Amino acid sequence: MKIKTYLVVFLSVYVLLSLPAILGIGYVIDWVPEATLLQKFNGYLVEGLLNNYVIKIVVALLVAGVVGLVISKRRQTS
Repeated sequence: MKIKTYLVVFLSVYVLLSLPAILGIGYVIDWVPEATLLQKFNGYLVEGLLNNYVIKIVVALLVAGVVGLVISKRRQTS
């Protein structure tokens, strides 16, 4: 399995799992009237990526491993 494929799948799955938090579900900076647009963007992005990061990393590792095994098996049979 190529490391490039593994990293692309890992990052894709991690960002996909982070999307609900990045899109603002469960984050309350909107209620702060003094928050600038940059502070809101930074808050959503950082909180979205770091919220439950251990679970996301484990799931992304497992999915990347399975995808890598499927790709390597497919290459061996053809």
